[in-house]
Amino acid sequence: MERKARPFTLSLFLCVWLSVFCSACSASTAPVIKIGLVAPFEGRYRSIGYEAIYAARLAIREINAKGGINGYRIELVALDDRGDRDRAIESARKLAIDPQVVAVIGHYRPDSTDAAIETYCTQHVPLVAIESASPLPDVCRVPLNVFVLGHASVERWPADRLTFVSNVPNPTELPAAQNFVAAYNAIPIDGTRAGPIALQTYDAMYLLFDALSRAGKIDRTGVAAAVAISNFSRLGRRYAFDPQGNLIDAKVYVYQYGYDGQPQLITLP
Repeated sequence: MERKARPFTLSLFLCVWLSVFCSACSASTAPVIKIGLVAPFEGRYRSIGYEAIYAARLAIREINAKGGINGYRIELVALDDRGDRDRAIESARKLAIDPQVVAVIGHYRPDSTDAAIETYCTQHVPLVAIESASPLPDVCRVPLNVFVLGHASVERWPADRLTFVSNVPNPTELPAAQNFVAAYNAIPIDGTRAGPIALQTYDAMYLLFDALSRAGKIDRTGVAAAVAISNFSRLGRRYAFDPQGNLIDAKVYVYQYGYDGQPQLITLP
């Protein structure tokens, strides 16, 4: 049984959230840089996207409240790929043609992530890959453009449950993350609560904020170079990458979501 769908729609709640967010930003005249977020917001895996986007919005609200980064205000561009390979490629292309998009987080399913990776690399868009199942194509290696948080070959696990592979624990069980959990759960949304997808997204956003703050030039090349030399700690773990873009000392947490929508840590086979 797949994870139970949330009793709300993307169009209603995201539009309300976006309108409030953008209204608050409109008074600012600071220049804008954008971070892309690609996830499944509709279809079988829609609950992944909903848990992720509210964490991303929370991180951006926090960073903009502190004045943004080096004089820039951060905006999020969220696209729905439904966990589908073709839609993932289309989403990557859309983000690549917007020069204000300096990095992307996605795609939360190994198939859709791996389908889109080459597009990001040929267009020189840095990607923080939440789940990937395949080795990076050569075009992604020089210069290094993709940074993998989780290697996930989940198809061999039971297909009747939503499975998510993470490098962070469930934040409800992490003392350092309790303020994040409280802030996330205080967002007026129905049914979605802070879990490992939310924490992985929140940490990934702050990983990019750290890279943006260190980039000699805030563009795609500068951001990729800064992420490559990251030595950054956030709530879930320390983030540093080897020369192939793999997370150093990665821990693998595999969660399956039950009928109640709650993640349960399972043992690797």
